[in-house]
Amino acid sequence: MLVLDPGYGLSMRRNAQALALVLLLPTGDEWSRFRGPGGQGVAAGEHAYPAVLDKEKARFATPVPAGHSSPCVWGDKIFLTGHEDEHFATLCIDREDGSVLWKKTVPAKALERFHDVNSPASPSPTTDGTRVFAYFGSFGLVCYDFAGEELWRRALPLPKNAFGTAASPILAGDRLVLNRDTNDDSFLLALEPATGETIWKVDRTGFPSGWSTPVAWKRGDVHELLVYGAFHLTAYDLADGTERWSVPGLADEPCTTPITGDGLVYVTSYNMRTSPEVIGLPDWEALVRDYDEDKNGTLSRDEAAANDSILSRSDADGEGDHPLRIFWRFLDGDKNGELDEAEWQKMSRWLGTFEHANALVAIRPGDGEKDAEIVWQEPRGVPECPSPVLYDGRVYMVKNGGLASCVDAATGQVKFRARTGARGPAYASLVAADGKIYSASARGVVTVLEAGDELKVLARNELEERIMATPALVAGTVYVRTAEHLYAFAQ
Repeated sequence: MLVLDPGYGLSMRRNAQALALVLLLPTGDEWSRFRGPGGQGVAAGEHAYPAVLDKEKARFATPVPAGHSSPCVWGDKIFLTGHEDEHFATLCIDREDGSVLWKKTVPAKALERFHDVNSPASPSPTTDGTRVFAYFGSFGLVCYDFAGEELWRRALPLPKNAFGTAASPILAGDRLVLNRDTNDDSFLLALEPATGETIWKVDRTGFPSGWSTPVAWKRGDVHELLVYGAFHLTAYDLADGTERWSVPGLADEPCTTPITGDGLVYVTSYNMRTSPEVIGLPDWEALVRDYDEDKNGTLSRDEAAANDSILSRSDADGEGDHPLRIFWRFLDGDKNGELDEAEWQKMSRWLGTFEHANALVAIRPGDGEKDAEIVWQEPRGVPECPSPVLYDGRVYMVKNGGLASCVDAATGQVKFRARTGARGPAYASLVAADGKIYSASARGVVTVLEAGDELKVLARNELEERIMATPALVAGTVYVRTAEHLYAFAQ
């Protein structure tokens, strides 16, 4: 259901303005939102970027509070968010020397439920060059000017999101856009940036928890918002929020951000059940062999508790594993305290209902007269959290264990698939510039690849701090947010 705010009054004049919108993308060397210009992960301008990121030679290493938000850069300022001492903080950092120019906070009276891997300060801030906008799932939106003066705040109800909030706000045309998919109240919201007032609001009931940040692009005379929700990628008209086209059959827990190029939309859909890199369910015989201590042919609750995982992401350091004990109430149907083979098959049948794609998917959008269509799919090497990057006609992906893939953007032909040498889980999205692809692993290794049809590792940089945030690339400098610092590396 589409709800237009009657107080805002979409007059004929505003409709005319909306049709003439120009997407607010940086024209210089700014990195004004999550994944930079247009959310594509590719730096603007022609600059040389370093491959070797030496902590001892960093331009600065500024201590920062806990949080997973990525750097937002405009002019001589960097913006970050964090969570500390029962407050949510927005920081403004000097781009030259790393000093903190100001830090403003809003109260964290209550925290939403979030996964251990996530953070209550995961969404990245965005800026229009005069204002900075920060979003915290447990609070809502807050807007500051560049001097740190609060301009407005928009409190939102505490969300019921399965693993916490991660989607970032974006600026598109003259709108501040927020997608908030939760288990109880999902909606897409367009706000007036100067005041925080609602322009339009789209009810997204039926889209449960999601963590994907929207992307805006122009097709013909229409500016569209691409919103990746559970099972669907949907395009909305930026002017008024009406739905234009949709593609079903995608991931049930979308984390990645769509990318665009040459009239196509690319999105990764991760299915843990069918991913060839996942360690799948053990069979019943293996479970009994490993955990049935009293040899009675069933598993008690205590015996099941010894299991670390029945479904595991490959090379993810155990993060996100699914131990048998968390499914106990679901599996022990007769409530006799014992799990038998028939009950175990219930788990297998349940996972069999996860029919969404496991693939990098290339989509040709619909146009009102013709439905959107899938041009090609690549089912291997699909990441769960890191968004891919489209660079010089190739789509690059890196997933857990440092498994990198390069695919021709037009045809889907695989150019290479190989290990980068950086092991462990990966959450940060890929970014690119100067013929280089940057990939950060959670173990603290930033791997730099040479763009091309063959895997060539230029450097593996050990920063020795956990990395969850996506790097920013601006005017020859690489900004990396770790668990403890914001680093700046330049030639």
